[in-house]
Amino acid sequence: MISFNKMIHFSRLVKIEGRLREFNFRKNNNLGNYVFDGDTADDRGNRLFFRLSKDSGDWELSSAQSLPDWIAGNQELLVSELEEGVNENK
Repeated sequence: MISFNKMIHFSRLVKIEGRLREFNFRKNNNLGNYVFDGDTADDRGNRLFFRLSKDSGDWELSSAQSLPDWIAGNQELLVSELEEGVNENK
């Protein structure tokens, strides 16, 4: 039997600390239904990678690298943009 999982990926422009930033989100089908990998660029153009996962009703932001405060401090805004993007791409 063959099963197909829809690949969901999208970009959102989010204004954080007075600056418009592009965040890219991609659903990670290998890790579960509510796991999204995200990335954005810092002021120098370096890519910052993070993961948003939903466990027991709450979203959790994690990363292998240390995230700047403008990302970690705006988790609720990023989750809101993520959920809006998911609803648009269903």
